[in-house]
Formats: sequence, C-alpha cells, structure tokens
Amino acid sequence: MMSEPTPEISRSVSPSEAITAVELRMMPRDEVLALYHRLEAPPFEEMHGEFAATLLDQGSARGYLLSAFTVHLKGRWLGKAFEPTGPNQGHGYNYYMTPRGVRRATRMKTRLGPSKLPGDTNDAFHLEYADLNDFKRGGIGGALVHTMFDELRKVSTGLYLGIGRAGFTEKARADLHPFLLEGPVAPFVTTR
Repeated sequence: MMSEPTPEISRSVSPSEAITAVELRMMPRDEVLALYHRLEAPPFEEMHGEFAATLLDQGSARGYLLSAFTVHLKGRWLGKAFEPTGPNQGHGYNYYMTPRGVRRATRMKTRLGPSKLPGDTNDAFHLEYADLNDFKRGGIGGALVHTMFDELRKVSTGLYLGIGRAGFTEKARADLHPFLLEGPVAPFVTTR
C-alpha cells in the first residue's frame, strides 16, 4: 500500500523576508527606497544594543561622498546603538573606530512615529540628533550633525533598512541616504 505524498506546506513570505544583507548591499538606490516604503517599523523594544552599519548605494558618486563624509566625521563609522527608556522613547549613539579605539558619540533620541518622508505615513523608528548635539561646537561637522535625522524599518530578523537625511537647506535634507543595520551585535554601552 503506497501512502500519498505529503503536500508541501506553503508559507506566506513577505517580500522583505527573502532579502539578505548581501542583496541589499547590491541593490540599486531606487529599489532600496521602494523597498523601504513597503516595510514596517520594528517593535520598539527590539531596538536594543549595538548594530553594525553599512552605507548602501547612494545613487551617485556625489551622494556617496556626502554620505561618507557625514558618517565618518568622528572616525570610521561602525554602527548605531539604541536603548529604550520608556514604551515609545529611548536614546542612542553612533560608534566609530578611531586611532584610540572605539568611540561612542553623536547621540540621538529615539521614538516610534509616522514617517517624515513625503507620501509615507506608516510608522518608522526615528533617530533625532538635534537636541543632543551642539550646533555651535565642532565647526561644520557639529553643525551638520545637528541637521541629521534618520528613520529605520525592519527587513527581517536582525536586518534593518535606514534612511538618513542631513543638510543645511531643504533641498539637501530632501536627499535620502540609505544604510543597513545588522544586529544587535553587542550590548548597549552607557556613555557619559
């Protein structure tokens, strides 16, 4: 007596679940931005610890140079870190490799809320730098950090897509700079 073959169990996979970090690194900027709009915000409590960062395709050499200049102001940018301090608020920092070792700086406030990107009202995980970084100290770099604002959405477990914005004019702040976060790769470090 032959048994019938067991039917294959199909599972519904969202478009983001099949995407790997390597695929995101190779994806053209326009596709990365389109994907971002389809993703959902991560659960707030999930964003806890240090996450490794990678700049993604910036669309042009100019875009890459601007992004690289911004993220590498304080050393070689390694990533971002987050710690919830309440149900919908928290704080964090960027971390960098310097000649003296890892430096944790460029602090931010974090929260969940509707995206600030044009035409996108879905929730995102927001990183707001203005309140925790002095506009007057640090010359042009300090002033640029004061203008930064990032949003994150979840691609899959341990994989997050970010959109960064910075600049002194509305036109500059309208330019979107995608990046990837993976992790957490280490615990959050309390800084002074």
